[in-house]
Amino acid sequence: MPDDWAMNPDTLPPDVAWPKQSWFLRGPMLSTAVMIAAITALVTELCVMLFAGEESLGYVGIGLSAAGLLVIFRARWVGLALTTVGGVASALYATEYIGVWTVTVFAMFLFAKQGRYVIPAMAISASSLYLTLVHRDDGQFDAPVALVAATFCVAAAAAGSVVRLQTESWDAARKRAIDLAAAQSVELRQAVTDERLRIARDLHDVVGHELAVVNINVGVAEVSLPSDAGSAREALRAAREGLQRTLQETQQILDLLRDVDSWTADRSELALLEHIPSLVARLTGAGAQIVAQLDPDPPELDADVSAAAYRIVQEALTNAGKYATGPARLTIGKADKQLIIDIRNPQTLRPLSGEERTGYGLVGMRERTQAAGGTIEITRSEDTFGVHVELPTKANTP
Repeated sequence: MPDDWAMNPDTLPPDVAWPKQSWFLRGPMLSTAVMIAAITALVTELCVMLFAGEESLGYVGIGLSAAGLLVIFRARWVGLALTTVGGVASALYATEYIGVWTVTVFAMFLFAKQGRYVIPAMAISASSLYLTLVHRDDGQFDAPVALVAATFCVAAAAAGSVVRLQTESWDAARKRAIDLAAAQSVELRQAVTDERLRIARDLHDVVGHELAVVNINVGVAEVSLPSDAGSAREALRAAREGLQRTLQETQQILDLLRDVDSWTADRSELALLEHIPSLVARLTGAGAQIVAQLDPDPPELDADVSAAAYRIVQEALTNAGKYATGPARLTIGKADKQLIIDIRNPQTLRPLSGEERTGYGLVGMRERTQAAGGTIEITRSEDTFGVHVELPTKANTP
């Protein structure tokens, strides 16, 4: 997930809505403003006490409240407890005390804004202030100052909780927006990957196959020339070299297109199972040795399975034309609601050449088989190379 999405909504995709938050709730602005108000109230009360000549015991509440403000962000329970005790101490021992219990109200807001368990904390602070101020006012439970202090404490707890819930809701909406943008980015990359792989497979199947056929024809023509056809032989040699260069360039393009970590099914319908006889005829006409045994009544296939069957046969026969030392045997039939494809050709066991090691023909056959829901088995012995594929027919499709 790109990190800049978390910081800058302008980098999100245009169709992803970035949640809005009130300006005064962004960052620490509100908490800083409340802290400044609490410090202002505390300093004002201190100045009033100094001018009034308050006794030393009256400053205990200010000291406790100041200590509570210092730790309210790091240890909110300790901070609230200190400011509450400070408000109680001022109400009991100081002549001027309203500013100090006001600090307790501000601390209650900061406590509620930072986390949960607000109701117990609010009940303790509000009841402590209320009972202390009632005691100061000779036990009058309807004393205005006591009622105002308790009401303000409850209101501060409610306001802090509302701000916290709104911030949590905004954070959740922000996370959803980032997750949605990340999912869309993944989908976009996957779509690009799928298209690149589709192009790579079609390039290999169509262009690579046609170039192989032309290469076979050039080889046949070169062998068939009379010994005195020097200029024609030279032209064919140049054509063969040009074909080899083209094949190498095609391989480089395939390397570039396949530089991905996943693959997807090709649903192209350019060639189907019923076109295999014409494919065999073309390759045979180009000089390939093929013994084909095809089912005269082929099973009904889905379009993507039929296309996969054609491409698998095409690739296997093309490889046989390149590397086989004798006729390739192609068998296509059906059994147990499966299309059976079997291609085998004689081949001398030898170390793979660089072209064979880096080719994508076998990879493409495996991918197409798996995409069509079938199985493939590729075998290579001392004298035979074989490909056995089983693909589901429509009768076997859920």
